[in-house]
Amino acid sequence: MRTLHLLFFSLACAVFMAFPVGSAAADDDARLLKIVALSRHGVRSPTQELKTLSLWSERLWPHWPVERGHLTPRGARLVSAMWADMRGVLLNYGLLPDAACPPPGAVFVRADTDQRTRATARALLEGLAPDCAQGYAVADAKPDPLFHPVKAGLYAFDPAAAATNVLSMTDGGLDRLQEDFASPLALIDQLSAPPSPDLCSRFGLPPQCRLSDIPTSVSVSPEGRSVGLTGGLGIASSLAEIFLLEYGQWPGSPAGWGQVDGATLKQVLPVHSRIFDVVNRAPLVAWARGSSLLTEMAAALTGTHYDQRLNAASLVVFVGHDTNIANLGALLGVNWQARGYPPNDIPPAGVLFLELWGQGDRREVRVRFYAQPPEALHAPFAEEKLLLSGVPSRQRDVASPVQSPDVRNELLAGDESSVDPRLHAPAAAEVSAPPVVGAARFELADFRQLVREKTAGAPLAPQQVPRLHPGREVRK
Repeated sequence: MRTLHLLFFSLACAVFMAFPVGSAAADDDARLLKIVALSRHGVRSPTQELKTLSLWSERLWPHWPVERGHLTPRGARLVSAMWADMRGVLLNYGLLPDAACPPPGAVFVRADTDQRTRATARALLEGLAPDCAQGYAVADAKPDPLFHPVKAGLYAFDPAAAATNVLSMTDGGLDRLQEDFASPLALIDQLSAPPSPDLCSRFGLPPQCRLSDIPTSVSVSPEGRSVGLTGGLGIASSLAEIFLLEYGQWPGSPAGWGQVDGATLKQVLPVHSRIFDVVNRAPLVAWARGSSLLTEMAAALTGTHYDQRLNAASLVVFVGHDTNIANLGALLGVNWQARGYPPNDIPPAGVLFLELWGQGDRREVRVRFYAQPPEALHAPFAEEKLLLSGVPSRQRDVASPVQSPDVRNELLAGDESSVDPRLHAPAAAEVSAPPVVGAARFELADFRQLVREKTAGAPLAPQQVPRLHPGREVRK
């Protein structure tokens, strides 16, 4: 046990040194009182059906080891590794006691109802509190109105108002957005070509069209339950994210049919992050979709939540989606730059922290964002190094990754014991809340006022006190 504690202390020091300038590390007298976090799920398979993907590209799509939209076994391991590292930070700040397991009630985790979020909650707890009797809460309602108030029917978008609001985020219209990203869009064309002639014909284009030839429009469902961009920009955004998911799933193998290494990924990801923000940071969309979650997170942070379990816990984690995090970022006026990603990107398992700090009678809310850099998502675990060297393993979950010789040789350098235990560690992003540059910090009274103003009149989820589920494998 002593060895375990020393390991946690060394991890804590390493992560502590990674905090950006102006962070809590500089406030010697301040004390971290509580964290309420919102995490994205980990690496998952694409949510699109194969018939849809086959329209986007006629190339042979890789086989994933799980059902559509599910967290993969490797995705779960990456989540566990990230939170095992984060445990060191929490121990260092005294938020959790230096014990093998947190005391009852010290940690509370609430997940959305999808398999990928529930499985992420389980993996998170396995990293944070391994071998401990720690469960996570999940609502019975599907969809859960806390994470999906619009989809659950609490609000309906007016098509004209929603489209106008989204277009206001483009800084000149969809054509201007297409012009701004002409180079990475051309690269995505090259990586994914050819699209299906059927897709081209749906838009009145010749059979040899490119994805970037397909016109883009704002789409609002007839019942007002969804809003997004359809057409070339929307497809390109989804492809860029799929490349990132593939990069995280198969270490030693470039994504995108063997063409997307780390450098190429860096070129195409801005398409996804910008298109994603145009929709999910649009003020109306963020207000309708994000106010309920922000209200409950703020209540948990200040000890005024109707569910006393959230008031009692030192660490509260909501496990949802990148859309949820983008909504909250927009409502709070917070932006971040995670290492290796475009501005405001939300990689798999990326997590937004709302921290309550105290210094005497003063209370302050600080916002942070953590994510595993692309190289951490792509890095192998010890047995995966053996797999790459040709040692048979039942862990292999795909038969057709295209291995890059350079990456493969680098991964095989050294023996199994040389794998860095912090290879999959998260990095603290640079977070800002304009007009302040380099930090996102609010006096508690100002934070409460901001939340009230930004969520005024919004559709809020009904009060729920969901039961705890044991931290066992999620199969459905």
